[in-house]
Amino acid sequence: MGVNPKNAIDTARDIATYAVEMSGDIVDNAIEVLKGNVTEGVSNIVQDSLDIAGHSVERLKDLVTDRDVE
Repeated sequence: MGVNPKNAIDTARDIATYAVEMSGDIVDNAIEVLKGNVTEGVSNIVQDSLDIAGHSVERLKDLVTDRDVE
């Protein structure tokens, strides 16, 4: 029981796309930090980073457990 290579590529593409989309939010939050709103900016950066990590884990879990990966 191996991993379907097409599904692995699709999963990697989805993870990368999501991370790039979220990077815009991280940049916006970094701007808030530079404006002096450090607590909220850093908190949002951490939350966005955790969202990326959570999305990645879910997608990889789906790939490894052979769930429908689309």
